[in-house]
Amino acid sequence: MTLNINGKDVKTELGKTVLEAALDNDIYIPTLCYHPDLSPFGACRLCIVQIEGLRGLPTSCTIAAKEGMVVKTDTPEIRQVRKIAMELILA
Repeated sequence: MTLNINGKDVKTELGKTVLEAALDNDIYIPTLCYHPDLSPFGACRLCIVQIEGLRGLPTSCTIAAKEGMVVKTDTPEIRQVRKIAMELILA
């Protein structure tokens, strides 16, 4: 299946998350709590992304990649929310 991440069409396998699709295609999304051998739970909130047609900023480690999905990984809003998440982690 194909989805678009940051303007780049990428291929991934059915059942992969947005984060896994990005990593498989050498697209960096920051994360602290993700590990391929563990079930994803989105605790750190650093892997948030913007998905066209969805409200809010879902965690890329918990949302399934879908055919035709359009994803942005780095916008001013995402950077601001990631900064707040990191400040809370370090507090």
